[in-house]
Amino acid sequence: MKIDQILDEKQQLDEVPAGALGQMAKKIGSRVLNKVPGATAKSKAGNLAGQADLGDTANTMHKEFNTYLGTQGKKMAQATGEDLSAFLKTKKHKTKTTIPSGVLQKQQLNDIMMTVSKEALAGQGGMAPKSAAVDANKDGKDDKTGKPIQQKSQSDEKPKIPAKLLTALQKLTPEEKKQLAELL
Repeated sequence: MKIDQILDEKQQLDEVPAGALGQMAKKIGSRVLNKVPGATAKSKAGNLAGQADLGDTANTMHKEFNTYLGTQGKKMAQATGEDLSAFLKTKKHKTKTTIPSGVLQKQQLNDIMMTVSKEALAGQGGMAPKSAAVDANKDGKDDKTGKPIQQKSQSDEKPKIPAKLLTALQKLTPEEKKQLAELL
């Protein structure tokens, strides 16, 4: 019996961006090679495990993008470069790859997902964190921008409630909470 006899014509075997059979082969190969003595086998096992992680990350990102598209009332075939850019912003990821505008072809989307996954696994592509203001000369202004630095006051910080007191407050009935609020 052939596989095309089992599958409907509508079903597709291609999975994006990394296929399930290839992923499974990499994971099994990694485990088997890890049991073989010798540094070369262990090195190859590590490489296969890394490739499997990359594929898993790309597949997860693809699934999340598809979910995002669903919230926008679109299907994957209607995905545009603008949609992908907006999705990556929600993930706080700034990719170095160029995302074309307009509707993305399947292979374009897969290539971008793999690139973004590589960046994510390498710790690259995240939005740059806002750097803290530096006031080395203690003049009350940021040394880089010259803008005044807002000082944190103690009233800005939330007071910490001791665990015993928090537990006791949570056990109060609504009437007791009203009475306590009136007393405060």
